[in-house]
This record gives sequence, structure tokens and C-alpha cells, in this order.
Amino acid sequence: MLVKEAIEFGRISKGNTKMPGTSFAIDAFACNVGSKLAKIKGTPCFGCYARKLQKLRPSVDKGYKSNLTKFNNSNIDGWIASMVFQIDRSKTKYHRWFDSGDLQSVKMFKAIIDVCLMTPQVKHWLPTQERAIIEQVKSIPDNLVIRLSGSKINGRPPNYTNTSTVFDKHGAAYDRECKARTRGNQCGSCRSCWNRNISNVSYPKH
Repeated sequence: MLVKEAIEFGRISKGNTKMPGTSFAIDAFACNVGSKLAKIKGTPCFGCYARKLQKLRPSVDKGYKSNLTKFNNSNIDGWIASMVFQIDRSKTKYHRWFDSGDLQSVKMFKAIIDVCLMTPQVKHWLPTQERAIIEQVKSIPDNLVIRLSGSKINGRPPNYTNTSTVFDKHGAAYDRECKARTRGNQCGSCRSCWNRNISNVSYPKH
């Protein structure tokens, strides 16, 4: 597969200045659970940073929407091959799914799992609000960490193996606090989000 052919199925990004490795983003306005939470004050999705970015930068909005459209219109085997090709080509050791947007379906989730299985040298992290989707698939690769996101700021972690929460000045971190804000908003050497031995990662509200 050539790069030109691969990106016809969607584009893996290497341009995230905060995180190591690569990422994949889709339209944040297409979130299923997230779109409902975005209307409710006190949830992490209210005032969503990805939606703000899409409104501010038309080129970002176009790219995120294009990734989702291409997935929906793709032959699934071709999409999987494209993601694997781009991740392998990047030589990354870490990949994040959905720095914007969220799982759309069990079909998408299973396709991501196939990508993970075909890139065993890479640690994958998938944060999600889509509990109903992830609970329909029981076999998860060892190199994929799924973090079910809490639905309330300052709320306790959901009942799931690996989770994430958001806290503000009125709350506190559970288990592992993200310290990116102390490092110029960068992960630095931290890889907690990709570490399945860390039950919860708590992010300060931003």
C-alpha cells in the first residue's frame, strides 16, 4: 500500500504536540453518548475542547469529519489495512484512538481491535463514553487499554477495569493524576494512560 492509497481511508495523525506517537480523530459532534452529555453542565463533555477546536479551525473540522465519512464509506478490510500501514510507517510505540470523537459502533470497535492485533509492537489507548459498545466485545488484545470515562466532573470512576475521571478545584484525583499541565501541557515521560496496571487516570478540568 502507498501513502496516497492509505489516506483514502482516513488519516492517522502524528502532529499532536502533547502526546507521544500517533492518534486518530473523528467528528466530535458525531459522538453518541458524548453529544447528550455535552448538553449537561457538570459533565466532561460540556464545553468539549474538540468541538471548540472544530469551530475555531475549519481545516481541523474538515479533517475530523472526513475521517468519519471515510470510515463509514470504506470497505472495512481496506480501512484496517490502511490504519495498520500508517501506524507501522510512523514507527510509533504509542497510539491513541479518538483525541476527538468516540466509538460509533461495534463494527468500528472490532475494526480497531483488529488494527491492535496487527500492530502488537504498539501500545494502544482508547478512552470512551460508549459503555454499551465496549461491553459487547469480551476479547481485548493485551496491547489495547480501554479507559471508560466518568460522566461527571468530580465523580467517582465508573465500574470498569480501566477508567478515567475529570476533576476541578472542588474535587480530587483518583489513583493517578495527569501532570501534563506541570510540563507545558505535554505527557513528557509519562505513559500512564497506556498502562493497564493503573486503574484510573484523573485529568484536571481544562
